[in-house]
Amino acid sequence: MNIKRISYALALSGVLTGAILSVRLGALIIASSFILFLSRDIASMRPIQKVIPIALVISLIAIALALPRG
Repeated sequence: MNIKRISYALALSGVLTGAILSVRLGALIIASSFILFLSRDIASMRPIQKVIPIALVISLIAIALALPRG
Protein backbone atom coordinates (compact mmCIF):
# COMPACT_ATOMS: atom_id res chain seq x y z
CA MET A 1 0.00 0.00 0.00
CA ASN A 2 1.21 3.49 -0.65
CA ILE A 3 1.57 6.19 1.98
CA LYS A 4 -1.55 8.10 0.92
CA ARG A 5 -3.81 5.07 1.48
CA ILE A 6 -2.22 4.35 4.82
CA SER A 7 -2.81 7.93 5.90
CA TYR A 8 -6.46 7.73 4.76
CA ALA A 9 -6.94 4.57 6.81
CA LEU A 10 -5.23 6.18 9.79
CA ALA A 11 -7.43 9.28 9.49
CA LEU A 12 -10.55 7.14 9.34
CA SER A 13 -9.44 5.24 12.43
CA GLY A 14 -8.80 8.59 14.13
CA VAL A 15 -12.31 9.79 13.36
CA LEU A 16 -13.79 6.55 14.65
CA THR A 17 -11.61 6.66 17.75
CA GLY A 18 -12.65 10.25 18.39
CA ALA A 19 -16.32 9.41 17.99
CA ILE A 20 -16.33 6.21 20.04
CA LEU A 21 -13.50 6.29 22.58
CA SER A 22 -11.56 9.50 23.12
CA VAL A 23 -11.56 12.81 21.28
CA ARG A 24 -8.06 13.51 22.54
CA LEU A 25 -6.65 10.30 21.08
CA GLY A 26 -8.65 10.78 17.88
CA ALA A 27 -7.19 14.26 17.35
CA LEU A 28 -3.67 12.94 17.82
CA ILE A 29 -4.28 10.10 15.35
CA ILE A 30 -5.71 12.52 12.77
CA ALA A 31 -2.72 14.85 13.23
CA SER A 32 -0.30 11.98 12.69
CA SER A 33 -2.16 10.85 9.58
CA PHE A 34 -2.04 14.41 8.24
CA ILE A 35 1.73 14.51 8.83
CA LEU A 36 2.07 11.17 7.04
CA PHE A 37 -0.10 12.40 4.16
CA LEU A 38 2.08 15.48 3.65
CA SER A 39 5.44 13.80 4.25
CA ARG A 40 6.31 13.43 0.58
CA ASP A 41 4.78 16.67 -0.67
CA ILE A 42 6.10 19.05 1.97
CA ALA A 43 9.59 19.21 0.46
CA SER A 44 8.31 20.44 -2.89
CA MET A 45 6.00 23.08 -1.42
CA ARG A 46 6.87 26.75 -1.29
CA PRO A 47 7.36 28.12 2.23
CA ILE A 48 4.04 29.99 2.20
CA GLN A 49 2.21 26.78 1.23
CA LYS A 50 3.58 25.01 4.29
CA VAL A 51 1.94 27.42 6.74
CA ILE A 52 -1.63 26.09 6.67
CA PRO A 53 -0.78 22.36 6.95
CA ILE A 54 1.64 23.03 9.81
CA ALA A 55 -0.93 25.25 11.53
CA LEU A 56 -3.57 22.51 11.22
CA VAL A 57 -1.28 19.91 12.77
CA ILE A 58 -0.35 22.27 15.61
CA SER A 59 -4.00 23.13 16.24
CA LEU A 60 -5.02 19.45 16.36
CA ILE A 61 -2.28 18.72 18.87
CA ALA A 62 -3.25 21.79 20.92
CA ILE A 63 -6.88 20.66 20.96
CA ALA A 64 -5.81 17.21 22.08
CA LEU A 65 -3.76 18.66 24.92
CA ALA A 66 -6.41 21.18 25.98
CA LEU A 67 -9.25 18.68 26.28
CA PRO A 68 -9.90 17.19 29.70
CA ARG A 69 -9.15 13.54 30.25
CA GLY A 70 -11.89 11.04 30.40
